[in-house]
Amino acid sequence: MKILAIHNILWSHYKARIFCGIHESLSAKNVQFFVLQLAYSERSRLALKTDLSVHKYPYKVLFPEKAIEDIGLVKKVFRVLAHVRAFKPDVIYLNGYYDLAYWFVLVYCKLNNVKLVLDFESNEISRQRIPWKEYLKKKFLSNCDGLVCLGTKAAEYALKLGVGRDKILSIRNVGVDNDALLSIYQTEYLLRNERKKEMGLPEFNFVYAGRFVERKNLDKLIKAFNEAQKISGNGQSWGLILSGEGGYKPKLVNLISDLKNNSVIFMDPCEWYEVPIRYTLGDVAVLPSLFEPFGFVTNEALVYSMPVLVSDRCGSAADLVIDNHNGFQFNPYDEKDLLEKVILMMNHTEKFNEWGKNGSKIIAEWSPDIIVNELVKSFFKVTGK
Repeated sequence: MKILAIHNILWSHYKARIFCGIHESLSAKNVQFFVLQLAYSERSRLALKTDLSVHKYPYKVLFPEKAIEDIGLVKKVFRVLAHVRAFKPDVIYLNGYYDLAYWFVLVYCKLNNVKLVLDFESNEISRQRIPWKEYLKKKFLSNCDGLVCLGTKAAEYALKLGVGRDKILSIRNVGVDNDALLSIYQTEYLLRNERKKEMGLPEFNFVYAGRFVERKNLDKLIKAFNEAQKISGNGQSWGLILSGEGGYKPKLVNLISDLKNNSVIFMDPCEWYEVPIRYTLGDVAVLPSLFEPFGFVTNEALVYSMPVLVSDRCGSAADLVIDNHNGFQFNPYDEKDLLEKVILMMNHTEKFNEWGKNGSKIIAEWSPDIIVNELVKSFFKVTGK
């Protein structure tokens, strides 16, 4: 049997661990596995290095000279289909339906009796739903042989789009490299106090790591933090670390200046293997987004045994966050709710160790090995082997 994965960008280091695991598992079963990566990265991440050392599986980058957004549709379709025909797969593992080129892959599968397993990462509340797009989505999904969904919310949405329960093969299609990240974190944690002293950080810190764009809702987070500092008796012992970059940063800088708050600190973007260092400086991880298909910030924080504050519009909240057990969910459109949750964290630092341990147990069920095992089972299930 031959399985071909078609993926958008090689930069996705978290996917690399999954592809490596799939390759290792399938090789032991004498099944050939190959990955077509469309590009190295996307425009917003071109400044970040693509770490080739983590990609230890057979792959080819089809457009190494371009960002994913700059690849022309016609060239993409012809190059993808040429490699599909040459490989002659029994199963294609496709990372989504959003790219028009993937519709040509779907047609190829139907004409050549190739089984199609789809990564489905959307959830119902992540974006405004447009009727004609929903119709096309239903058409695409109805022609897939199986879906591996990114969390419970994605699976629920697939059901609403008419996908049969028997076609939902897993609710875990990707995660983070738990062991690799934890190893870096534990090593760097030894320098936590020294680094905090050098940077002049307070005793406790919230930390956000990601892009600075409007949908991340960072302005609301900053306002809630600023207000919570005034209300909580422990407020002045807290800081807020914002790690990343993006077009929304100037607005955030102006907001902080207007609030005259010296406890919000920006840190420049960094490579994936440097992100754990940022987390060693924090005590609570925050993901305040207006929507996220999932939000791997949550996974990563739980690997480090950190309590979390996660927007309930993020797919990860439903699967990984239990109120007052390993953190709290909140409504990102409700400023009062966010403020109350920030204050709760500030006032209950004595719970962090317990919440962190609880979160560690939850994320253990999302380890790469478990995810790989479910994906491999999915490939065999659609072929009936």
